[in-house]
Parts: sequence; C-alpha cells; structure tokens
Amino acid sequence: MLFSLIGVLAILIGFKILSAKTAGELIKAWGYYVIAGTFGWWVVVGVKSIACSGWRPGFGKPSEGWQMAGLILALTGVAVITTPYAYKILFDEAVIQSTAWNMHMEREIGALGRAYEVEGLLRSLQTYLDKRPYFFPFLVSLVHDVTGYRALNAHLLNTALMPVCLGLMYVLGRRLAGHRAGLVALASLGGFSLLAVNATGAGLEMLNLVMILMAMWAAARYLEAPDDRRLGFFLLTVILLAGTRYESSLYVVCGAGVVVAGWWRERRIRLPLVAIVAPLLLVPCALHNTYLSGTPVLWELRDGYEVRFSYDYLVANLAFAREYFFNLGPGIANSIWLTVAGGGSVLALLGRAVSRRRERLAFSGTRLAIFLIGLGVLGNLALLMAYYWGDLSDPVVSRLSLPFQALLALAIAAALGMVPVAWQTRAASGALAAALACYLAFGLPVNWRLTALNTTETAQRWEERVVAARGPATRLVLTDKSPLSWFVRGVGSTTIERGLLRKDALAFHLRHHSYEEILVTQTLVPTSADGDLRVARADVLPPEFVLEPIAERRIGSRLQRISLLREIKVDVPAALAVSSVPAL
Repeated sequence: MLFSLIGVLAILIGFKILSAKTAGELIKAWGYYVIAGTFGWWVVVGVKSIACSGWRPGFGKPSEGWQMAGLILALTGVAVITTPYAYKILFDEAVIQSTAWNMHMEREIGALGRAYEVEGLLRSLQTYLDKRPYFFPFLVSLVHDVTGYRALNAHLLNTALMPVCLGLMYVLGRRLAGHRAGLVALASLGGFSLLAVNATGAGLEMLNLVMILMAMWAAARYLEAPDDRRLGFFLLTVILLAGTRYESSLYVVCGAGVVVAGWWRERRIRLPLVAIVAPLLLVPCALHNTYLSGTPVLWELRDGYEVRFSYDYLVANLAFAREYFFNLGPGIANSIWLTVAGGGSVLALLGRAVSRRRERLAFSGTRLAIFLIGLGVLGNLALLMAYYWGDLSDPVVSRLSLPFQALLALAIAAALGMVPVAWQTRAASGALAAALACYLAFGLPVNWRLTALNTTETAQRWEERVVAARGPATRLVLTDKSPLSWFVRGVGSTTIERGLLRKDALAFHLRHHSYEEILVTQTLVPTSADGDLRVARADVLPPEFVLEPIAERRIGSRLQRISLLREIKVDVPAALAVSSVPAL
C-alpha cells in the first residue's frame, strides 16, 4: 500500500501538478543534491551487494584473465591513439561541459548562458536548464572536485569508461557461452570505430552504454539469486540509467519487468526500502521531461518540422538505417562485422526459439536479463526511427546506435553457445580474428576520416591554442561560434551578434581597459572558383570596428582569422559614465 501511494504521488508531482517553468526551477535548484544522494546510495548498496555475495572473477585459468585484460587495454589504447581528444558533437558536448562547470562551482544544474572574467575568474551571469540529462555532468563535476577543474576531465572520464564497458561486455558474453564467447563479444564492440570516437569525446554515450550493460549484469545477478541487496542495486542502477539520456527513461519499464520476473521466480514479492522509494527518486526525470515538453525552444526542430515524433518520418529513417548498417566506406562510423555476424546471430537465435517453441525453455538469469533490458534497446531504436532527426547515416545521430550494436555483439556470443562443442574453439577463434580484421580494414580508416571531417572543432582548437600562446590576460572573445567552448576554458566570451548589439558597452570597456585585450574570431568563405575569400556574412563587423589580424589558418576551403579589437569609433553616450560598468 505504501509503495502504491508513493507511486501515485510521484506521478502527480512529476507529470501533473507542476508547470514546466516550476519543474525547471526545481531541477536547477535541487537536482544536484538528488543525483548526488542517489549516486552515493548506489555505490554503498553496490559495494555491500558484491561483498556479501562473495564475488569472485570466476576465471577458469589465470591466463583467461590476462587475455581479457590484454585485449581491453589494447583496444582502449588504439582508440586513444587513433581518435584525438576533441568535441565530436560540438554544441552538445560544450553544453555538457558548461553544465559540469556550473555543478562544480555552484552546485546548480544549468548551462552557462553568459559569463565574463572578473578579477581573474570566470563569473556566471546567466544560466539555463538544458534538455540533456545531468548524470554525466555530475560525474564530471565530481572529477573536477577531486582533481581541480580542467576541460580535459570529461574526455578522460569517457576514456576510463571504455575499459569498464568492455569488461562488462566480456562478463556478459562469458555468462552466455564461456570465456571465448566473452572475448568475441569484447572484440566485436571494442573493435568498433563509433565506440573509439565516443571514448575520446565529452558526450553522454559512453556512460549511457556502461549503465545499460551494468543494468544487464545487475539484473542477471538478481534473477539468479534474488535478495534485497541485489534488487536494491539493480533498481538504483536503472534509476541512474534513466537520468543518463532522455530516452533512457524507457528502461524503467524494462526494470519493472525484471523485478516482476524475479518475484515470479522466487514466488514472493520482495520490496526493500530502495524499491519503496524508487518512484520518488525518479521524480527528477519526470520533472525534466515536463520541463522539456513545455519548452519547445529546446526541441531544436529544423525548418519545416512541427513535431518531434511522427510516423511520417519512418520511411526516410529506415532507408537511412539501411545505408548506415551496410555501408563499407570510411565516411560513416558503422561496423560491417556487427551488421553481418550480429544480424546472422539474431536470426539463428530466433530460428532456434521458433523450432523449440513447443518445449518449455528455461532461460538462465543472464539470458532473461539481457532479453528484458534488450527490449528497452529495441524500443529506443524504434523511437529513433520515428524521430524527426533519426538519420543514422548522419555522424551526429549515428552515436545513438551504440546500445543496439552492443546487443548485436552479445547476440554473437550467445550464438557461439549453439555451436557443437567440438567446433566451439575454432568458431570462437575465427569470430575473434574476423572482428579484429574488420576493425583493421574498415574501422581504423573511419577513425581518421571522422576526425578530418570535423573542421569546426579543428578551427576551435586552433583558436584556443593561439589564444593560450598569448599568455594569461584578462580578455574577452567575440566569437563566430558558440561561446560555450570558451566558457569551459575559463575565458569570457560572447557572440559577434551580441557584440554588435552592445557596441556602446564594448567601446566603454575598451576606453577604460576593463579587459587587457578583446579578440574577434571570424571565418572567411570562398566567393569564386578562383578561391577569393570574404568574411562570412554573419561575421562582418561595421567600419567603426578597427581590427588588427594576428593569426590566420586555412582549414578545408575556409580561412579562420583571429583579430585584436583596437578601437570602436563611436560616440560614448552620456549615460555611460565612468562610475557605471555596462554589462555585455
């Protein structure tokens, strides 16, 4: 009865009672403390659960552990070497970084809207609640708390998550069909260029994938030997997973299915404290959804689109998905090995299930856990196909296929268990060799190609190096890109557009030396077949802005320029007295 009352109360608070504005304000003010408490509880319950169950690695031979560790380290090393640390999804990752900065500095959830350097420190003047969930920014903020703030921390955290991800793949694959199947599952996902790209980025995808695999493992442990600690650890894992990406809230339904399956197997209802309060811990996810649904500006709809989800998008998105999964060129981060071997394994598993449908098949805890959580993966993929921006062949969107690709890798491991015992060693060795060969032939060129195509990030990194080489200074950057990338590096910035609107304030600060230097970044685009260049229309400054170019670099067909703003030839209004410092 208490669980039911709490569940109804959580639904009313999360979806019915509060307006979108109020929901957003509550998340900004209190979301940090809720996620911190949930994460801390998850760690404590997880440690107790593992300690009380007498967990052991379970390797049949010491050499098996060394093989697993060696393969994980090798694949992680290849990812770091072949894909440089950079933003892979530019605006998304910059927003995540600024949210982590604000959580670290202010214990408030919100991305930076306006920030300027005051007395040697970047000061936030305006924040806004972004649509992206904040579990990953919270973890990044913890790293900042421990090691000191640096923008690189988000990239390092994702790199550290890659061995965790591959280790979980091995454990699940081993549970399905033994040591060799675990190695094949590990190599199938680890030899995937999309995983390598995200392991050196600053996005949400690595954590989302790790939490999905963690939920599978926690569910398997609970279903094999139900107890309160294992159930509590699984439920807290699902709650944290729901706060990793927007669509990850679907896994709450899958988690409920796992719990009910455990009750059915045990022939009793088990409701520890975590289960009773779980609906309340999910309220922040519901409030965030309410805020997003009531704030259309955050939907980022393209011109001509009016709704985010529609059946009308299915035909085009399915065509893009076919192009993505069967692509052999270096321009798309897919895995032909996972498509062919994983797809074939799924068909083989389905065929066996149909042929033995009259038998009473007993699923192991691991197989049932992967199946139930896998339904959430398939649900997310189906939802993406009905999304207005569900083009998997787009590098910005293709990262969303990672959970499905991991499911294909696990299907390969499960299919190896169907091979006759006399052939299993050869089949696993052949699959392992094929997975690594496909990575060498198709995956590594993609790693290089995607880095070369990311010209906007290349330009941003070049600008940051040029500015850093000028040494410490109180400076302001008028940028033709998003100022967020400057914020996360402790540099005050605003857009050229806003600089034009407030040129009187800029003139004031120039006259009174509020900043030691004001820099302007611009992009010059080709205007003719002969390669003539001019400043992009959006970056053009009026004649009264006196600029001194200090650095230029050609990136692709464009020229990036950094200039020093020397003077603004305008009359200073009387209202701008020396005693008042206008805000930009």
